[in-house]
Amino acid sequence: MKVSIVGCGWLGLALGEKLCQEGFSVLGSTTSKEKFDLLSSAGISPFLLKMEPMPTGENFNTLFQTDVLVINIPPGRKRNTPEFYGEQIKYLKYLVDQHKVPKVIFVSSTSYYPNTGDWVTETTNFDLENGSTKAVILGEREIRQVEAKLTVLRCGGLMGGDRIPGKWFAGKTTSGASTPVNYIHRDDVINIIQQLIKGDLPEEDTFNLVCPEHPTRKEVHEAMAHKYNFDQPIWEAPELIDSKKVSGKKLTDLGYSFLKPSPLDF
Repeated sequence: MKVSIVGCGWLGLALGEKLCQEGFSVLGSTTSKEKFDLLSSAGISPFLLKMEPMPTGENFNTLFQTDVLVINIPPGRKRNTPEFYGEQIKYLKYLVDQHKVPKVIFVSSTSYYPNTGDWVTETTNFDLENGSTKAVILGEREIRQVEAKLTVLRCGGLMGGDRIPGKWFAGKTTSGASTPVNYIHRDDVINIIQQLIKGDLPEEDTFNLVCPEHPTRKEVHEAMAHKYNFDQPIWEAPELIDSKKVSGKKLTDLGYSFLKPSPLDF
């Protein structure tokens, strides 16, 4: 089976490497030719593709001659407007339809949801006035018009590898000590995508990808500081900041067993 990954960054590269190890034929995009060797060394056939927001590059149409397309390009929040990201996804949608890609997995974010102060599920609507991220909403709106079978994965805070919860705050002042976290380990995201590709998980419209357990920021950051030997953060008021608890129950109800069910396991 052939799998293409649009966006071989921190998650996409690791995903592609794991899929290659499992015997899949993997094609991947990068915005820089300097990264070709990195992708090739992981077993991924590299292609140059930039979304500006129209697609530019070299031979990138080959990426869309595939059995499964994974789209993993997060919004460039600092560089571009939300509308720019929506246009990027719109042009990718055109390419998917043009090449009649049968199956698409779209990596989105739990920042789709508003800060309710309570639980949110896959059926919770966005609310721009209460913390939902406009770019994520526009991206999902565009990709949902695609003709292919589509699964949207709303990922919580992605951790793993060199991303250790709390490390950025080592020795720094931060707030929200009692605020619950919505984290997910990269290994679980890769495992879930692999199971979707193989058909071990049923095709569903939308999944929240978050750990089943939601300890507080203080619990996680201090545990990681102890485990990885960096300075504890310095906590200040307020103890609770705008947030929500994202439910991943839909996945566990379908029988998925998390590799790392708690951020305290990271």
